[in-house]
Amino acid sequence: MLATPFLTFVILVVQAHTDSGATLYRESCANCHGADGRGPPAATALKVRPPDLANCKYSTAEHEAAWIGTVRDGGAARGLSSQMPSFRGTLTPEQITAVVHYVRSLCKEPGWPPGELNFPRVTLSEKAFPEDEIVITTHGSTQEYIYERRIAKRGQIELVARTTFDSLNDPFDGVTAAFKYNLWHSAAKGALLSAGLEFTPGDVGRQAESEIEPFLAWGTSALKWGILQGEVGAEFEGTESFEEFFYSVALSRTFGRFTPALELGGALPEEGEAELTLLPQVLIQLSRLGHVQASIGVDLPIAGPSRDARLTAFILWDFADGKLFRGW
Repeated sequence: MLATPFLTFVILVVQAHTDSGATLYRESCANCHGADGRGPPAATALKVRPPDLANCKYSTAEHEAAWIGTVRDGGAARGLSSQMPSFRGTLTPEQITAVVHYVRSLCKEPGWPPGELNFPRVTLSEKAFPEDEIVITTHGSTQEYIYERRIAKRGQIELVARTTFDSLNDPFDGVTAAFKYNLWHSAAKGALLSAGLEFTPGDVGRQAESEIEPFLAWGTSALKWGILQGEVGAEFEGTESFEEFFYSVALSRTFGRFTPALELGGALPEEGEAELTLLPQVLIQLSRLGHVQASIGVDLPIAGPSRDARLTAFILWDFADGKLFRGW
């Protein structure tokens, strides 16, 4: 009578071992990606060399769903190499998830924020996740040309140039440099917090006085009905003169390639009226790979100095994910 339960136990143990991510990887992936995930021998006849799966920057930057989609549907489905086959009919969904978990475990360095916390970009609130991006924005008559470069696990530098085309004279507005650092993150809690500092030199373009802006940026996916992101900070003229306290908060939710968001932003200046604005917007994934996106929205004033509504828009290229014209 004990034989049947014991045999069932043995079968379950063997099946669990067979379906482990490591075993499935060796059987289905190692020929192309290498036993250690760093790629096959140089002599292997592959037109496009697979990425280094043990590279932490590569393996942590994307959401698990993107990894599962690539394994399930193949590289061509996301604009990647067609050499990466689809395992939809070969592996079960549970096995695909096990393989993805194993591949992402090849990163042996703790401390990298996971891609699940790389939330969609919004207009006013600084992203808390460190990025490698080029972004061009327009907010009314002002444009920003932004270069972001990730530094090590948690850092990011940012360089910004601004133009304002409210007349044909003197369109160059100024430049800003910034540094951001991820202070804390938790995949289990679905949240992260980063701190940063922006410096805008005076006597450059239209910028008369130097400005310093310390800020905190945060985000969380713990809410069932969307992703909440926000930023708080202060602006100082020079090193001592306080100018204003600013804040913003955005709620967004993704539906396929579209992420509508509603953002509220404001400023409490040392002198003058408090400002408050509402900014409905939608982010659109342009490339199949998801590394090129665009957003459009309308800045609607609620309180503060009288002004008209302003159109906002940006286009971004995450150059760490691929070349500009790859993945379409």
